[in-house]
Amino acid sequence: MPHMLNLSALRDAIQSFNFQLLFDELGWNRAEKKRPFSLSLDESDFLCQAIAELGRVQVFVIQAKNNAFPHAKQRAQIARQITEFYSAENVLIFTDKKTKAVFFWLKQTEKNPAPREHVYFCGQSGDALMSKLASLWVDYSELNHEGDLSLLEVLKRLKKALDIEPVTKKFYAEFANLLDEFVAHIHGIPHEHDKRWYASVLVNRIMFIWFLQKKGFLDHGNRDYLPCYLNLFQEKQTDIFYPQFLRILFFEGFAKPAAERSEKAACLGHIPYLNGGLFLEHVLEVRYRDTLIIPDQAFLRLFKLFDNYSWSLDDSPTGNDNEINPDVLGYIFEKYINQKAFGAYYTRREITEYLSQQTIHRLILNRLNSPEIPDVCEAIAFDGIDELLTHLDGSLKNRLLSQVLPTLKLLDPACGSGAFLVAAMKTLVDIYQAAYATHLSTHELYEIKKQIITHNLFGVDIMDEATEIAKLRLFLALVASVEKADDLEPLPNVDFNIMAGHSLIGLLSVDGKEFDQFSLLEKDKVLSYSQLLTEKNRMIALYREATLFSKDLRQLRESIEQAREKAQLVLNQLLLNEFNALKIKFEQATWDEAKNKEGKPIKRILTLADIERLRPFHWGYEFSEVFAQGGFDAIIANPPWDTFKPNGKEFFSSHAESISKNKMSIKDFEKEQSKLLQDSALKKAWLDYLSQFPYISEFLRKTSQFKFQSALVNGKKTGSDLNLYKLFVEQSFNLLQKGGVCGIVIPSGIYTDLGATGLRHLLFEETKINDLFGLSNEKFIFDGIHHSFKFCLLTFEKGLKTTDFYSAFRINPREAIKIDKLLDFLHDRNEHVKLSVDLVKKLSPDSHSIMEFKSILDVRIAEKMLRFPLLGESLDNTWNLKLTREFDMTNDSHLFKTESGAGRLPLYEGKMIHQFTHLWGNAKYWLDEQETRQTLLGKKPDNGQLLDYQNYRLGFRRIASSTNERAMIATILPKNNFASESFNLSEGQFLENSELLFLVSVFNSFVFDYFLRQKISANLNMFYVYQMPVPRLTANDAIFKEIVYRAACLICTTTEFDDLKNTLNQQSIKAITAAIDPDTRLQLRAELDAIIAHLYGLTEHELQHVLNSFPLIEERFKKMILSEFLKTEQHLFV
Repeated sequence: MPHMLNLSALRDAIQSFNFQLLFDELGWNRAEKKRPFSLSLDESDFLCQAIAELGRVQVFVIQAKNNAFPHAKQRAQIARQITEFYSAENVLIFTDKKTKAVFFWLKQTEKNPAPREHVYFCGQSGDALMSKLASLWVDYSELNHEGDLSLLEVLKRLKKALDIEPVTKKFYAEFANLLDEFVAHIHGIPHEHDKRWYASVLVNRIMFIWFLQKKGFLDHGNRDYLPCYLNLFQEKQTDIFYPQFLRILFFEGFAKPAAERSEKAACLGHIPYLNGGLFLEHVLEVRYRDTLIIPDQAFLRLFKLFDNYSWSLDDSPTGNDNEINPDVLGYIFEKYINQKAFGAYYTRREITEYLSQQTIHRLILNRLNSPEIPDVCEAIAFDGIDELLTHLDGSLKNRLLSQVLPTLKLLDPACGSGAFLVAAMKTLVDIYQAAYATHLSTHELYEIKKQIITHNLFGVDIMDEATEIAKLRLFLALVASVEKADDLEPLPNVDFNIMAGHSLIGLLSVDGKEFDQFSLLEKDKVLSYSQLLTEKNRMIALYREATLFSKDLRQLRESIEQAREKAQLVLNQLLLNEFNALKIKFEQATWDEAKNKEGKPIKRILTLADIERLRPFHWGYEFSEVFAQGGFDAIIANPPWDTFKPNGKEFFSSHAESISKNKMSIKDFEKEQSKLLQDSALKKAWLDYLSQFPYISEFLRKTSQFKFQSALVNGKKTGSDLNLYKLFVEQSFNLLQKGGVCGIVIPSGIYTDLGATGLRHLLFEETKINDLFGLSNEKFIFDGIHHSFKFCLLTFEKGLKTTDFYSAFRINPREAIKIDKLLDFLHDRNEHVKLSVDLVKKLSPDSHSIMEFKSILDVRIAEKMLRFPLLGESLDNTWNLKLTREFDMTNDSHLFKTESGAGRLPLYEGKMIHQFTHLWGNAKYWLDEQETRQTLLGKKPDNGQLLDYQNYRLGFRRIASSTNERAMIATILPKNNFASESFNLSEGQFLENSELLFLVSVFNSFVFDYFLRQKISANLNMFYVYQMPVPRLTANDAIFKEIVYRAACLICTTTEFDDLKNTLNQQSIKAITAAIDPDTRLQLRAELDAIIAHLYGLTEHELQHVLNSFPLIEERFKKMILSEFLKTEQHLFV
């Protein structure tokens, strides 16, 4: 074990690129043959220098003579040459001695040699590399009489040091499987939920310690501290490692200074005091203290897995992705726990740091910028944080460091594993370092981080495991700033900064008079609410600052918890009063045994226990000092994206391996569910689960706290679904003080969906949107989400009004942003388009949906198209469009027949049509005409009246996407046919046949489709079509007849359209010739596209831009359209 390894000298050697000194410190022999030699490769010369050797393994430093860094293929070729001609076993260090170094080892395998590479970048601490190279250290006592080691021993050490598995999904998959095994090894905890919770607590602690040992902070630099002591205790007796070592390590070693530890702690070796806040007994450890048993086997498997990877506390932007850094704690939690339960997803560092910077930088600028006061002071108006820090004078510096930074209150209301809190800390640290403009000592940096964690950062999450991991990650970030074990200082207590609870349910403010009406425990009757708050806040302040050991620390925390529990009784009662005022009842789900299905719920009055079960988080009480100042300064979050409703597959998947959330069909799931519900205990659990949703849903819909979740659009109320992301957007607004800034990651529905209309009104009218970026997941920025899913990065300030904002949208696969380009894209204003709210409202007057413009040219084209009325507008003296849908594939399925027959008419589905044709597919279902007429008429008598299905109708597919070859697929349906819900249809009595043909031509045009694609996500509903600008040409317009003629030639290709042709002949439309030949049809469509482009007033350049936005369309067709556009006389369309 490398007990005497000089870590400081090792770090200095790495940071100065002094590799000779590095291997001297590792105890290797200097190379006997030091004469350098050259290798030529790809017209480049590389200088190779042997610097060290041990056991016939040589170390070479390789540098290009022109300082160009060799790429991966060149490195492999150089390795092969050196292996063949100079040294069979070697370690190569490729470097330019300025910016980076790559440590290269060619592992010999049975098949092909496997290269292993480890990179060090200038500016990194070097801890990651040290954690590997420490395994190469050799003590003089280990050398033989020739001063050497055996080749076998050196290769063994090389394998341990450099043959480290890359941190990929392989690690997370292995860890998930191992965690299940670990849970199974825990005995003495009867409840499965508690058992899994404690497994998470314990494994997270062990990970924390693993990082410490790899940093060399335990037992005089023992980097294998835990495995060594596991082996030591196993030699004494099996299965005593947990009770006689780990518990003592937690609650004696780390929790107390050496002088305060009991005699039992003598077995721990040299261990630093880390503070009792982190290593006080967990509630589960107290509850099951006398029964908890965990055998050694659980830890053997865990340590073996951990030892296969390289661990480092370096999670800086230049950190190596092949390391396990503290980020891994967050990834594991979000991937395997939070994602499954709440639809929350691991957020990449690029996003957390970008949003943290955008919110915190803007806050600081707003605090320091000030207007001119005539004859008193000049205006301070810095455009960006870099400009501010560059021109920071003494006065501004003092304000920044003493008044602004220490007072910022930053919150993540769905903190998960703390990714945004860690990013916020890094952002603040960077500003401190720039403001001091000098190198900060380890102690100074540690103190800054500690102050940030203690006074600036706050987080809430519904899962206890999440808050525990968030605290661990912040503590690891603190430890990362320390280079020597002796510099390690006690950690702060943040149990009351980062807390568990339901962020969406709870009192935002507390009425002291109402609170005081309720009696607390007898001895507290004399205390008013304000006095209780004062005492609670006093105790929390003491607890936060209690970094020195105190025997009363546990009692202090318990006193705070007791005060909170007493207050919760009253606060929950006040919340219950709110539920009752909204006339909300509890609805107990029941089971109808006779029908073997869910029965009618039984309603009852809500009780205090129902409220307590929700785990409400009472913001006005818990963070009373923050709300006394008006609220939080900034909120940075990636809240859950799921809809709040029961999920049967998710519930039953935890009870049966046969159920897979993603791979089982609805019918298969229903069959399996029916079998499972034969178990009476499971049935009861299922009914209890279902009962938790109705009263919460009703509260979230009715409470004034979430009044922007719905809106009236065309007289109809929107927002039927309870999307968690929407609720968190409004809650974030509620929790901010005036002037506060929010940066949030949410689904793209926030700017497109009809159900988010109310929130867009809130954002436009009561906040200033700064940036709104829509991105697709085509490059898998979020793991575990479908590649076509669209999400949004949104930043806004509370208390202002939006007139314009920066936007950018990259949705299609060919334009989607790669992960390594994401930060450049987010920061580059040349990639962004400034949109005015006036334009948004003109384009979407009812819902204020935001179109996905990608350039200024897109905006210019939109402004041209907006000269025409929207389809949803009802105009006099011209035609108007009204859309409808017909038969539901589920609710109306009793009407569907699988064979044709007398008196039956076909059911059209969306997949049966394409542009200008009804012959794209064959019917699967037929409906009896008489039976179906009665269904359509309802209670009206059937007098043979003409119904819609007996007319020609415009129909277009309802399922569409902006990334498809074409989004709008429309045609004219023949008479005497029915249509499924996969169609949107024109109502027959509103349009003449010629007007149908005109509309289908516009709908199928590239210009119309291009405009539409900037609005839609995955469904093409009526709402989007009604918001499309379309010229209301009529038969009185010459160009109208030209368009109708061409459309008729494309549509009227079968006898089903003879009546349509006849009506056109009566309207002076020239004789229709059915276009059957593919080339003829293509020509007609090109002419239509050219005419309609002119109709909208586009230029050749603008039409070319439109066509370029359809990457899947043949270039030949695009060229035909442009050619026809140039031939057409533009003056015909004035």
